[in-house]
Amino acid sequence: MPPKRKRAAEGAVAEPTMTRGTRSSTRNKTATTGDAAAGPSTVFAEDKEAAVEPAPKKQRKAPAAKAAPKKKAAAKTKSIKGNAAQVPADAQSGDTETSKPTKSPVKPKAVAVEPAKLEPYSPARATDLFAAYADEDDKDVIGPEGFEKLCSDAGVSLEGALPLILAWQFGATEMAKVKRGEWEKGTAELRISCLPALSTALHELENLLILDKPPLKHSTATKKTAVSVDPYNRSRYLGYAADTTAAYTELYMFLFVLSKPPQSRNIDMETACAMWSVCLAPRYPLVNDIIAFINDKGTYKAVTKDIWSMMLEFCRTVSPNLDNYDADGAWPTLLDDFMVEQSKADSANGVPTTSDQ
Repeated sequence: MPPKRKRAAEGAVAEPTMTRGTRSSTRNKTATTGDAAAGPSTVFAEDKEAAVEPAPKKQRKAPAAKAAPKKKAAAKTKSIKGNAAQVPADAQSGDTETSKPTKSPVKPKAVAVEPAKLEPYSPARATDLFAAYADEDDKDVIGPEGFEKLCSDAGVSLEGALPLILAWQFGATEMAKVKRGEWEKGTAELRISCLPALSTALHELENLLILDKPPLKHSTATKKTAVSVDPYNRSRYLGYAADTTAAYTELYMFLFVLSKPPQSRNIDMETACAMWSVCLAPRYPLVNDIIAFINDKGTYKAVTKDIWSMMLEFCRTVSPNLDNYDADGAWPTLLDDFMVEQSKADSANGVPTTSDQ
């Protein structure tokens, strides 16, 4: 490579020996051919200085003018990276005008509050609400599909006792169904015509009767407005709170009728265990052991009304550690078998039984 550069330099020195006419013709030829690459190589030193002198000044200023913004942008980009979560996307792309962190408007609060907005009771609104979930084939009943959607929209889980409490409060005669007459009577007495109010009523009854939580204090009307601040008519709730034992018994016995097929006097054991797990077990954990025993045994097929009611009595009278169980009591065979199995398990584990004490 060095030798080539030397020859090129020597050729450049030899150029001044050419005549001025030759130079002019050479330049004209270059301009007419439009060869941009060959043009500069045929220009002589004295012409070159005249044509190129201003260019270095422009080139010196242009890079300096462009270099400053680049450094600024780089500095801003560096500061943005440390706080990217607070800067809009267009700022991160290098826009110096919008690269400053800005506070975005916060609107989720208004959106979140809107679905939970309580409405004053209106019979017409209650009718419209029923129509929204009624069956397409029968406009006078909310069937299983509509019932499931109703619970979902109201924030009522289908896995627990809330749907059963809903059926109880509306006096439903079939599982997961509500007839128009039942709906109209229930909503009128509870003064409920919107889903948030319905959800509130069901959750409050679950807390009171299923989860055995302390009752709510009654909110009276204010002196200035004389208007009750209750989201629904809590008259029933207050009556249940006055005697939770009687209220729970009413709910429990209602569930047997609701679960029983119309032409049958009993309910199958699978349905009974499912009911016990959601309405009895949260209040009386001993039921979980009884259900496990029933499933392991696998010989019990149905539950009569007597077994159903005695199960509640057993949970109320027998302590969780079974130390006050009376073997001479008139318990159903199912419960006696459970106690025998428990005694065998306790003996095998070295735990004193009731007969040993």
